[in-house]
Amino acid sequence: MTRKTISPTVQADLLLKARRRCALCVGIDGNDSERPGQIAHLNGDHSDNRLENLVWLCLEHHDKFDSKTSQTKNYTQIEVRNYRESLYARYASPNYDVDDISLVRNYLREYSELFAYMFRQYSELAYAIDSDVMNELGLIRDYWRTNGLRSFNSSIQEIQDHIANNIAGLLSIYEINKYDMVGNWIKYDTANFSREELEEKRRLAKEYVDVIAGYYKRLEEIATN
Repeated sequence: MTRKTISPTVQADLLLKARRRCALCVGIDGNDSERPGQIAHLNGDHSDNRLENLVWLCLEHHDKFDSKTSQTKNYTQIEVRNYRESLYARYASPNYDVDDISLVRNYLREYSELFAYMFRQYSELAYAIDSDVMNELGLIRDYWRTNGLRSFNSSIQEIQDHIANNIAGLLSIYEINKYDMVGNWIKYDTANFSREELEEKRRLAKEYVDVIAGYYKRLEEIATN
């Protein structure tokens, strides 16, 4: 079967639902710590990237789930699906108090124009970005851990941190030797660098913005509680 790339939006939805907790670690071992892992396909079809067919598993459990060894009984689709649903239910309704919701609203209010700009420019951010916007993104990247709008609620903080990390990823595409300052714009130097490289940067910008949009949507949902 042809392996297809899972869209950044679906990946973001999955990671938000699972909180990067392995469904089998939590369900079998009671280990609810964040685990390095991979996205597994429940039905084994790597072209089927529907959210309902995906699950976050740690590296060890992913290997075991995908294993075809006949000596041992592998984890079944139904078994893993049930553990996944239990995990999702566990994190489905976090408790947000008035202060949590107020902070999220303040966060969205503070950065609404910044996010609107990113979502509007989308992949074209790779070609040109307003220097003031880049400076504001740089402040989030460099000083987010001490930002007064970083929530103490772990679930909200995790969403905000993922946004900050993806902003750092977005900023990494702006290699200083390949961009020039033109007025208030920072523009890709098309005269000296290839169109192919610009297209790759556009692809990367689109992926980062898609992921940020997924997490941003989750904050908007919290803000309307």
